[in-house]
Amino acid sequence: MSGASALLILHLLLLVAWLGIDVGVFTSSFVMRRPGMSTETRVVVRRLMLSLDIAPRVSLILMIPVALGLSRSTGWGLTSTPDWLFWTLGVLGAVWAWASVVSVRRGVAGATDGWVAAFSQLDQALRALASLFFLASGVWSLVGSGPWLGGWLAWKATLFGVIIAAGLWIRRAAARYRPALSELLEKGESPRRLMEVNRRIRGVYPPVLLVWCLLIVMVVLAVAKP
Repeated sequence: MSGASALLILHLLLLVAWLGIDVGVFTSSFVMRRPGMSTETRVVVRRLMLSLDIAPRVSLILMIPVALGLSRSTGWGLTSTPDWLFWTLGVLGAVWAWASVVSVRRGVAGATDGWVAAFSQLDQALRALASLFFLASGVWSLVGSGPWLGGWLAWKATLFGVIIAAGLWIRRAAARYRPALSELLEKGESPRRLMEVNRRIRGVYPPVLLVWCLLIVMVVLAVAKP
């Protein structure tokens, strides 16, 4: 099996894990908001959602070095980039993914130290940089002589930058509903608390649906390329 084939298989597996498990996180949010559920059940569902959310987080991170390596190995982009840079990106991506898993697990376990908060800030900064890179390189390739040699790949890079930015939008929207959810879990269900959770969590749905739609468009672009 060639390196390009191995990267393509990994690319597809990451896509399946990202989109497939993210659907599970999305549907679990409806379960958690059902009226009449006990606090214990809501806590279990919340922990399940956080645990499942590891897959989309890690898939996005690993997709970056895998996509860059795949584009080079197939001759569609970054063809003059040295090998050592791709190996470095792969190692850094693996470390980033591992740290993300540790951070989520510590958060699920209720860790209160500053490491989780510090990594969250670093993680968001890295995602913002990645978003800017793919947006800039994609637009540059569409209008000039950027690193992506096919128009379809330039569009994929641009859309991937938008997807990463939408992920940051999801983070911000989720941060707004967490206080309402914590109040619901700590003080129990009431019509006001449940309504507030419902109102705030709906703010997470638009960027989630945007990510799904753009992922599907990217798949279509890859399949329909000339």
